[in-house]
Amino acid sequence: MLNLTRRRIFMDLDFTTMPMADVFRYREDLKSQLEALKKRQADMNEKLALRFGNEAREKLRDDNKDFGSVTLNEDEYKVKVSIRQKVTWDQEGLVQTFMNDMSEDDAKHYAKITYSIDERKYNNAPPAIKDKLQKHRTVQVVGTSVDITEAANGS
Repeated sequence: MLNLTRRRIFMDLDFTTMPMADVFRYREDLKSQLEALKKRQADMNEKLALRFGNEAREKLRDDNKDFGSVTLNEDEYKVKVSIRQKVTWDQEGLVQTFMNDMSEDDAKHYAKITYSIDERKYNNAPPAIKDKLQKHRTVQVVGTSVDITEAANGS
């Protein structure tokens, strides 16, 4: 259960003026708690998958599906179980099939081709290559991360 007192204390903390040693200790404590909670949640999810997985797979099989979501009812609760899939394709085999075994129209309809450049290669590219590629590059900031470590010997 969430301890409302702890939550209120956290909301009252002013990290902008708090001594760095206190910020560091508080943040390390939060990291530790978060790791422990993530592990507990993963353990719980594994047990819930064991509890509801077979019934969910049976319901999916009844609908001629191997993957998807089903809702189960237990007591007065609805339990949504999602069995996800990850599909990978043999890239070289697909290229051969599209080029040799399908019409051009079918290949265009089914194939999805994307191009990308490894960021390390782009950063190390000669200026002439970078200039050609730059107009096709979009960079978005997706978040900010702050990590605090203790400096060795006060440096």
